[in-house]
Amino acid sequence: MDNIHLNEVDAADLGEVTLLVGDPARVELISSDWEHPKLISKNREFILVSGIWKGKKVSICSTGIGIGSTEIAIMELIRSGAKKFVRLGGCGAWSDMLSPGDLLLNHAMVRDPGMLHQYVSDVYPAAADPALLATIQSQAEQNGLNVHTGIGMTTQSYYLGQSREHGIKNGPQPDQSFMNYWKERHILNCEMESAVLFILASLYQIPAANCLVVHVSRMNESWVPDEDYKELHKEAAKIVLDACI
Repeated sequence: MDNIHLNEVDAADLGEVTLLVGDPARVELISSDWEHPKLISKNREFILVSGIWKGKKVSICSTGIGIGSTEIAIMELIRSGAKKFVRLGGCGAWSDMLSPGDLLLNHAMVRDPGMLHQYVSDVYPAAADPALLATIQSQAEQNGLNVHTGIGMTTQSYYLGQSREHGIKNGPQPDQSFMNYWKERHILNCEMESAVLFILASLYQIPAANCLVVHVSRMNESWVPDEDYKELHKEAAKIVLDACI
């Protein structure tokens, strides 16, 4: 069966690991450090590039924001023969333990009710591959980065679903008790893609993990400056690739 979005991609196009990023612009940012980067597919929010990192073929694909487009990318990459996934992205910290610019590796994710119910029951765990996660953690610590592990949350909403103010007077307003509820249960961070990766990778037996840059602390709304954020993603990508190959 041919892919509908990642057109004419097969196993020979994909490397030892496929990095997943939300932002299509991050594909060029990260792959610019590779040897012989080659555009494999470009359609809508999905850009797939493969190249050589320290003698090994590796790949990177953008997924867009949220579980809907991420599901499309992952399913078509699995069908094309992807061997291993690591999501490189950003997150908001819900814990004082984390500071903007830190790295976070989630070993599991809480998720919204009903998300991916077509694939599996809501009680099915969204968990990373433990061996892959441990390898990335070790590599990050060797590089002197401030790295954390713990359980995060994947939501289908950026505003109300993450207790964010939206500045609209009429209509539903943020419920701050939502974030407090999960903080009390030691959820460290919130983002919008990792759970779908963990679930699909578990179902189709492909190692997967994430490596997230803390973009903002929700405790005080302090953000990493954009240029620093880009450099942190490049550094995180190098750590993940070294760990995977």
